[in-house]
Amino acid sequence: MKLRVTLVFLAVGCLARFTYISAAESNNRPIIGILAEDTVSPYGKTYISATYVKFLEQAGARVVPIRGNQSLEYYQMMVNFTNGILIPGGAVSFIKSAVGRSIRIVFELALELNRKGDYYPVWGTCMGFQALCYLVEGSNLLKPTDSSNVTWPLYFAPEAKKSRLFGSAPPDILRILATENVTQHEHSYSILTSDFESSTLSRFFTKLSTNKDRKGVEFVSSIEAKEYPIYGAQWHPEKNSFNWNPNYTINHDADAVKVGQYVANFFVSEARKSQHRFPSLKAEVLNLIQNFKRVYFTDGSFFEFYFIDPN
Repeated sequence: MKLRVTLVFLAVGCLARFTYISAAESNNRPIIGILAEDTVSPYGKTYISATYVKFLEQAGARVVPIRGNQSLEYYQMMVNFTNGILIPGGAVSFIKSAVGRSIRIVFELALELNRKGDYYPVWGTCMGFQALCYLVEGSNLLKPTDSSNVTWPLYFAPEAKKSRLFGSAPPDILRILATENVTQHEHSYSILTSDFESSTLSRFFTKLSTNKDRKGVEFVSSIEAKEYPIYGAQWHPEKNSFNWNPNYTINHDADAVKVGQYVANFFVSEARKSQHRFPSLKAEVLNLIQNFKRVYFTDGSFFEFYFIDPN
């Protein structure tokens, strides 16, 4: 007999119900939340880049937006209804912004769940990577680096061989990552390797890879938490397949696409280990990102955004 425990709680002014199902059941309908970021646009106040949505969808997940400036109860509800969180990159402050507050709350909720044995993965890309480091360290260790609009291979740390993220990767993926320019960097600040190793970060995270900027300054580029399914990449795995802005240095060849697909498959496979569910099919459908306005910009940028909170 399958054990089902149903919890009923009051959140955001409505009665909601969510069901935990036994870990023996396979979750083949994973839903991942992406945090919406602040913006100034005639289309809306917050947005999510479609590149992240497509990145997750290619691996068999669906996406719901996680809004900013919401109550604690809202974030508790969304975490309990989703199977993981992706914190995207973006040119916003992760310290003083609505998305910064959202990141902090969701990160703390994810930690609490994982400490209780409720598997809940978190992925941070670029700014998301930096935000995770800030929250763990409790201070901002970022230093200026010459690492914007460039594509590099990774310098794997010895620990990568036994890591969750790279330890089971096919040999050709590891070869591509280590020898080809397939990881796109779009950041002007980084966590220097020396600062990582001398800080709290090295006790919470395992350093999986580093890179050197154009001036030879070494920084940490891939991490995973030692005890929890929390991952960070200073580089952009989603751009190889889904960002076509000609002003960006992005590798779109077959090997680069394989890398992006591998990372997406990995994180979605982590999300499949979470047994969270929306209270009903109707609630699930109404929260999916397809309900929100998508705008494709024809100004040559090739940007495609979902606007979450209309003006």
